[in-house]
Amino acid sequence: MKKHTVWLLTLLCLLALAGCGGQTEPPASDLAGDDAPSIPFQEGQLYAVAYLGYQEIEDLAYYTETYLDGAEPPVYYLSDGDFYLVVPRYEDTALRLYRRDMETMETELVCEDPRCRPFILQCNVSDIFPDAVISLTHGEDTAEFSPYISLENGSVQVGERGADITRVEGG
Repeated sequence: MKKHTVWLLTLLCLLALAGCGGQTEPPASDLAGDDAPSIPFQEGQLYAVAYLGYQEIEDLAYYTETYLDGAEPPVYYLSDGDFYLVVPRYEDTALRLYRRDMETMETELVCEDPRCRPFILQCNVSDIFPDAVISLTHGEDTAEFSPYISLENGSVQVGERGADITRVEGG
């Protein structure tokens, strides 16, 4: 019996040591902040956006479970209007969030984060004027956009460099 115990302890020690010697660099698919596995990013896209509702967040659980591994994102309030979820493609993306004044068109820096994570933004108190400007920078690449709902056809406008991940009714 003692012989088997020694052999078992030796085997467990060897396995524990083998686990400590792990990879020096994780595979690209395991890197935090790399392409989110469930977001169908296209080449050149730096972020994804989902429309969450007007004055009230709808179906947040779907987005946190599908795209954020259950994590609750912080909420930034610019004005009493639409809610949007913004998901940067890369973990090392820098955020600069601006409020644009409807009368002067000037922007005021509201928030800055050098390592942005997904967040919710409430903005656009007016249907005809997007009052938020989001600037996301990854390395030397910067994308600037203002999310809004098109008055022409009701579609979610996320800018040229973004993926629209808004859940379609019944989808």
